[in-house]
Order: sequence, then C-alpha cells, then structure tokens
Amino acid sequence: MKTYLRAYGEQKFLLKYLFNNEPDGRDLSELPIREVLYALGIRSPLVLEGFDETTMVQLLQLAVTRELSRRLPLDDVTTLDDAISLIKNAKNIVLLTGAGISTSLGIPDFRSDSGIYKKLETMGLSEPQEVFDLHVFREDPSIFYTFSKEILPTVTRFSPTHAFIKLIQDNGKLLTNYTQNIDNLESYVGISTDKLVQCHGSFAFATCQNCGHKVPGQELFPDISVGVVSRCKQPASTESDSSSLSSSSRKRKRKPIDDDDDEQDAEESTDPVYQTRCNGVMKPDITFFGEALPKTFETRLLGQDVDNCDLLICIGTSLKVAPVSEIIRVLPGHIPQIYISRTPCTHAEFDVSLLGNCDDVVEYICSKLGEGWELRHEMITENGFNGEVAKTADRIYKFIRPSSADEKQVMDVKTQEDSKKDALDEAEATPESDIPESGT
Repeated sequence: MKTYLRAYGEQKFLLKYLFNNEPDGRDLSELPIREVLYALGIRSPLVLEGFDETTMVQLLQLAVTRELSRRLPLDDVTTLDDAISLIKNAKNIVLLTGAGISTSLGIPDFRSDSGIYKKLETMGLSEPQEVFDLHVFREDPSIFYTFSKEILPTVTRFSPTHAFIKLIQDNGKLLTNYTQNIDNLESYVGISTDKLVQCHGSFAFATCQNCGHKVPGQELFPDISVGVVSRCKQPASTESDSSSLSSSSRKRKRKPIDDDDDEQDAEESTDPVYQTRCNGVMKPDITFFGEALPKTFETRLLGQDVDNCDLLICIGTSLKVAPVSEIIRVLPGHIPQIYISRTPCTHAEFDVSLLGNCDDVVEYICSKLGEGWELRHEMITENGFNGEVAKTADRIYKFIRPSSADEKQVMDVKTQEDSKKDALDEAEATPESDIPESGT
C-alpha cells in the first residue's frame, strides 16, 4: 500500500482505496478505512472506532501526507562499513545528541524505566513532566525546586562519546552539534560554542523572572540541592514587573508540596536585606515545555546546515521530543543518516542503525577510522571494545558487550565522583588555620 502511494501519488491512492475506480470492476472502496490507516502507521484501531466518516477521511489525508514526507533509506548506504566510510570522508557532519551519551557517567535519561520521569513518579508526582512545564513553574516554582535536585548536574567529566564528538571537531568535520542535554558537559570536553546549539538550554546560567538579571547557574545549586526556591539578589527596581514571580506572597493555584516554602517566605519577608532586593524567582536557563527553543536552533538549521550538511549522526536520543526530532526530516533526503543508541528508533528510517552503548559504538568506529581518531579516555579499556558486533537485520547492527561491563563502568564513575566529593567535604571541614596559603 505504501509502495503504491509513493509510486502513484496521493490523488490516485485516494481514488484507489476510497472510491470504486478500478478498471476490472473490483470495489476497493469496500476496504475498511481503519485498515488503510493501520497500514499507514495509525495504529490505534480501538480509539478510532468512535470517529465519524468525515473525521476518518481527514485522518487518512494526514496519514498520507506524513507518509509522503517520510524519508526513505538510501540504496547505497546499508552497512557498518558504509557508515564508517561516510564519517571518514564527510566534511560537514551534523550531530544530534541526547541523554544516551551521558548515561555511562551515571546521569539518568528521562524516559527509560530507570529514568528521571519514572523516579519522579515514585516520589509521588502524578505527572512528572509538569516539573518542566513553564505554566506550572510560573504558577508554583516550588514544584520545580522540590524535585530539580534529581537532575542537578554534579558530574564535571565527559564520556567517551563526548570525546568522540570532540574528535569530529578536531578533524575539522563538525558543522553543528545539536544537543538536547542540559548537563552542559560539552563545555568540559571542549566543543566550540560556535558549533554547539543547546536546544533545551542548560544549567550553565539562570535568569530572574522579574528583572531579567542573569547569573551563573552554579549560584542556584545550593538552593536546588535543598529544595528552596532561589531568589534574585539584585537591588529592587521600581521598573520591575509587579505581576511577575517576584512576590513571595503570590497566591498559588495548586497544592504546594509542603509548607516549608511558606515558612521560608514568612522569614524572608521580615528580613530588611530581603526587602531591598528584587526577589524575583530565578529560573535555570533550561527550556521548559511551552517555552520557545533558542533562536539559533532555527536560524542555524535553516540558514546554514540544510545547505551544507553532508552527514547526519543521531546519538543517544529517542527522537521523541519535537521540534528537535524534526531535524531528521528538515535535512534533505539525500543526506546520509546514521543512528547510534541503545534501542532502535521505530518511527524513522535510518540508513544504518548501530545499537548498543554509545561509548562502545564510537570506540569501535574510532578503531576502524585509523590515524587521527585515537579515542583516549579513562573509561576505555586497554584492549578496546571486547564485545561482539552482530548484524541483526538489514541495516541494523548490535554491539553486545559482556553483561557485567555496564555495571562496572557506571560504578567506576560513581566511585571516582564519590571520592572527589569526600575529598572536598574533608577539605571544607579542615580548620581555616590548617589550610596553607597558595604558593607555600
């Protein structure tokens, strides 16, 4: 059915499957429209039962349009060797990265069974995505501050996959890295800011919702770590918008998590120093649901990358969040696309999919690329990737590592981070008189 649609177009397709227009007298219009929808990827037959005929036809037209806009895999890019050759010969690579490039550092993703949203559910939040909803934040910022410590970036290291991205840059092949991550680890590995688009923002900075004052994001970390709403410390201005989130006595429309915030507000409202400040709510510069993406996302994608990209690599992303996920459709269909992630992407067709831990896949790729692609990282074993690479289907390869290796890799990272934290705690506990001055 899809083949016929692409071969003959929308008009003939609709005539064939909605009307009796067959020369041999067969009435294909008797084919239930739900079966046609199902064949085109609308897989909710029970939900569709209550729709009238007009609505069903509209759904069919939408399904036809979506199918015609769907990119088809290239005939000359089908194997793992093809993918490696493309990376070696490409000049302008666009990278689209997600949470999967950071999970080996112990940073959870959002949507897996062990991800952030699942954890927020276990903490009693019925709709986890509300934590990152702009309307909810404006209504009651304490909800975000109560739970945001779960996503607070505490790791200052980067993964082997981050190092791979840096290698692409060092080899002069990186056009743009569109990252959906808010951990800001690209800054630690050295990705140039003029080649990086942080589509969903990051914790690197924070902005007052009242006066617009911007501060380094780390200034909020102490408040976030204890679940306290961070306030702007700038001097109060008569020009500030009194309708913003500056007032600690603003009426909440939803039930607060607890009363600690109200007690804090009461104490602060009587503090003379507090009364001279702006006191607007500080919001980390991460992109919430209902908030526009940075302008550079659209201007760079449409103004530069569409015309110059010669290879797209998606790494560690499920491609479920628009509009970032639309990059794979915005780029011209003749541009090769490679997918690297732990699980397959079922709603898009890539030329080659490499499934497994992202670190394993990029380590293998670098070993095949040769000189100039030496992937040096403390998390990489001396013998390199010692697992198995199996072709599991057409265009799909699976990287299988020993079962215990995943746990060991993450535990090693956590152990190192805990050791650093213990050392910092010990240093903070040392009396000031016992700390030598610098240079002694």
